[in-house]
Amino acid sequence: MNAQQQNGGNSGLLIGLIAGGVIGAGLAIVFAPRIAELRQRLMASATDLSRAASQRYQEVSTRVAGVVDGVTSKGQTVRDEVADAVGRGARQIEQIAMASKTGRQTKQS
Repeated sequence: MNAQQQNGGNSGLLIGLIAGGVIGAGLAIVFAPRIAELRQRLMASATDLSRAASQRYQEVSTRVAGVVDGVTSKGQTVRDEVADAVGRGARQIEQIAMASKTGRQTKQS
């Protein structure tokens, strides 16, 4: 009886393996096209995301460049105004120095 049970157990295992293989193959056939479709959709989404990120980067870099240009322009204006003020101050000091040598009063602006 023991030998009969072993044969029955082996045939059950063999039937289980064959059934599992058939079911696995069937599922692979059913889901394989969906996996390819999913892969294509993921690639399309990744491409769209990459384009959107690139476009946003371009927009931000353009804005930053505009801000930098504006700040640079304002900085140059301030620099020029300071240089003019220093020049005027230097001329006034020169006039005061010349007046002190000659003993005259100067009109300060």
